[in-house]
Amino acid sequence: MSKPRREDALIARIEQAFSDVPYPGDDDLTDSTYGEEPAALVEAFRGRTDWRALSSEFLNQAPDGWASALSFFSGAAFRFYLPAYLIADINGELDATDPLVRLCMFVTPQGGAKKIAAAWGGGTMGERARADFAPFDAAQVGAVVAYLWWRLASDGYDPIIEQALEHYWLEREEGRGN
Repeated sequence: MSKPRREDALIARIEQAFSDVPYPGDDDLTDSTYGEEPAALVEAFRGRTDWRALSSEFLNQAPDGWASALSFFSGAAFRFYLPAYLIADINGELDATDPLVRLCMFVTPQGGAKKIAAAWGGGTMGERARADFAPFDAAQVGAVVAYLWWRLASDGYDPIIEQALEHYWLEREEGRGN
């Protein structure tokens, strides 16, 4: 019998933390209607009510070869599908998309201050990210933090991951932020 990889415990933690997240529904897959990608995302993910059934090939392509689903998901869809992306990444199966962008970029001081055009709802990217992450419960936040520490250990020094942990995720894990 082979020895379990340390990644196996992380995968189990992610699966457990996100196991009860409900499918957002076909009408809440994206908040955007601008351009072709949101419509393609809805078409690609409509009716896909089990994130465990999504292949890494699908995740690397969706939608329509753009590999941009993580950027266009609504907050509810992002929370629902995130574990599929995290697990595929841990298994070394993501090559065209990266969950770090949405998990980290906009909770750093630099990225969070970026303005959103009024046509897309206004505010800042940081405000939007925090609103998207607000529904994550303690177990989900803990799983994300564990994944970010794993990526930091796997990738080596990454200031974006470190800043995201320092300025948002660790505060959430400690119950001090939202």
